[in-house]
Amino acid sequence: MSKRTYFNGSFEQRTRQVFSLGEGLPCAEVLSLAYDTGGNANSILFAGTAKGLVRIKDKKVTSVALPLSKDDCAVGMLFADKSGRVWAGSGKQVFCIEGKKIVASAFETPVIAMDEGDDGALWLLTEDYLYKKEQDTAEFAKVIDVPGIGSCLTVNGTKEVYVGSKKSGLLALIGKRCHWAELFKEFTGLPSNCVNCVSFDSTGTIWVGTDKGVSVYDGRSHWLSATEVPSLPKGVINDMTFDADGARWFATSTGLVLLKDGALKYYGFKRWVPSPCVTALAIAANGTVCAATNEGLSILETQLMTLEEKAAHYQKTVEKYHVRKDGYVTVRFLNTPGDIEDGYVEVSDNDGTWTAMYMACQAYRWGVTKEKDALEKARRTFKALQKLTTVTDIPGFTARAIRYPGEAAGFGDGDPEWHLDAKGECEWKGETSSDEMVGDFYGWSVYYDIVANEKEKAEIAETVRTIADHIIENNFKLIDFDGLPTTWANWAPEDLNHNNHWAAESGQNALEILSFLKTTYHMTGDEKYNDVYHGLIRAHHYLMNIMHYKFEDYHACHIDDELAMLVITPLLKYEKDPIIRSYIINGLTHHWQYERIERTPFWSVIYGSLTGRHCDIEVAAESLEQLPLDLIHWPTYNSHREDLEWVVASEEFWMAPQLKTPLPFDEKPTCKYDANPFHADSGIKFVVTEAPDGSGPIEQIEIVNRYCSGENRVEDGTLFLHPYWMARYYELLGD
Repeated sequence: MSKRTYFNGSFEQRTRQVFSLGEGLPCAEVLSLAYDTGGNANSILFAGTAKGLVRIKDKKVTSVALPLSKDDCAVGMLFADKSGRVWAGSGKQVFCIEGKKIVASAFETPVIAMDEGDDGALWLLTEDYLYKKEQDTAEFAKVIDVPGIGSCLTVNGTKEVYVGSKKSGLLALIGKRCHWAELFKEFTGLPSNCVNCVSFDSTGTIWVGTDKGVSVYDGRSHWLSATEVPSLPKGVINDMTFDADGARWFATSTGLVLLKDGALKYYGFKRWVPSPCVTALAIAANGTVCAATNEGLSILETQLMTLEEKAAHYQKTVEKYHVRKDGYVTVRFLNTPGDIEDGYVEVSDNDGTWTAMYMACQAYRWGVTKEKDALEKARRTFKALQKLTTVTDIPGFTARAIRYPGEAAGFGDGDPEWHLDAKGECEWKGETSSDEMVGDFYGWSVYYDIVANEKEKAEIAETVRTIADHIIENNFKLIDFDGLPTTWANWAPEDLNHNNHWAAESGQNALEILSFLKTTYHMTGDEKYNDVYHGLIRAHHYLMNIMHYKFEDYHACHIDDELAMLVITPLLKYEKDPIIRSYIINGLTHHWQYERIERTPFWSVIYGSLTGRHCDIEVAAESLEQLPLDLIHWPTYNSHREDLEWVVASEEFWMAPQLKTPLPFDEKPTCKYDANPFHADSGIKFVVTEAPDGSGPIEQIEIVNRYCSGENRVEDGTLFLHPYWMARYYELLGD
């Protein structure tokens, strides 16, 4: 098998921190933002709220006392000039803040915006007038009145001045005798006469944000919008700011949008901003971006990181937040939504599989690094997994999970599927399904091949032998504590091949039992299991079943995708017959090609490691880059986006319409790989209705609690660690 190693290098990793009432803001409603012009990474952020002005430095919020009434102290405008002064507009006043010195200037109407020319002259816009203050003067002088209601201002050089208005389009200041050239949508390329923001970039090109999207203007007669350039944002644009590297950030009514390298990136509610409507933006010299909303502000920071460094981050978070008694690893539930420190580790419905996957990634990690810590973590999870096989006292019957008194899992609640163990120390859950067997056999195979010493190999061999015997002796089923077959653990030929109730599982479950038998034979060397394996192939065409095991379902159900990818791994590792392998690889190739559109890194790594073929490893690396460092299930809303394509075929499977192509991992709902990546939203729906008094639209969030939603739930970092360390082990990724 040839090896193709992809070296990913460093990439930009973004994180966000929210500031609101709990972090020291006097009010959650943030109206304006500005970074001072210190030009270094420690720039001070000024934030104007509905109840006053604050400065934020080193994550500390400090109030800035302005001479204003407590009942009328909203700061709706902020501007930092090149000399280091900060100007704060509140109502009809503007305050110049220079160190501890504060000087006020009064105007006839509310202050809206400020900008600075190359000559150091300051320009100021009120609702109805444009003012200018030369460098050597103390006062602002009137320049010209503004038609309509002024909304924004931008200055280029010393004389190029543009003003936006709420209803009168874009205004250009021209002529020896200053007057306005009025640029209306009716005879220009403006998408709307409601201009919310305007800015020159370093080339002198004018960017205009309206309630109907962005327009780019050359200052003469050439206009571009999303009609001509699809990468330009649409919708309500409230503010914009530009970075020196060419990145352009836009504040919209449905989140934060980044235009960089010809592509749009969406940073939406609630992962990235605390409220859908972003009203103001500011950018620091180091590229840190701050976004204002009516529920607080969000600071987005960027750091260069490698995938290996990212793996170290997840390794720490798993061990700190996701490990419970005995070493079981799964999701964390939060008592306070969004606060990972305040919570507990779930007793899940499938502790064995999730723990086995963590054990596998630690085994791969040890195989790559030979770090003692990786070996210790793998051994700890191995012991936890083994306990599930012995706690039931039923030979070959493995528990789904174990719970102890005092855990937040209902110990002793009388649930008929939970049984007290023989020592009375814990309860174990029955109704064990094929899922548990898949996860366990996969995990044991990885541990056996990479980590296990001779004693552990013998222990694993005896474990899989006992399970295989239980399955074979019970007509290819698992028999529960009550003497009945469990619901899903069925690999019997008469059902898979001759019972329509099991038609959808005929390929999947055939794949599973062949893998269990091949794994058991590999570890025990007992021909008994090889004979049963070949018997299912010859007498019951199980090999034919798995040639096309993936049931094409319009990408509606994904649990079996993960099970198939896990269970096919030991089967192809241990099966050496090229003819038999050709059947299995036929099924795997069809499956991977069908799922390829998902950009799930785990699927690509499994396919590449088992076949040696091209597996979109660079796409897998990009997906690993995109996975947020914070794996909280933040409510997510994307359905408003005009760039999305939808399919409705999934309704045949009782599923809601879903996306034609999944969103990037940092834009879509957070979930495991066995959940649906084609969902655009989770937990919320954004509703726009008309106000009863006819004053305009009302935008609000409706909680719907769908899919894998809930900001009180956190995935463990196995999502990243498993595909990453597997890719490193098989030399698909280098770092």
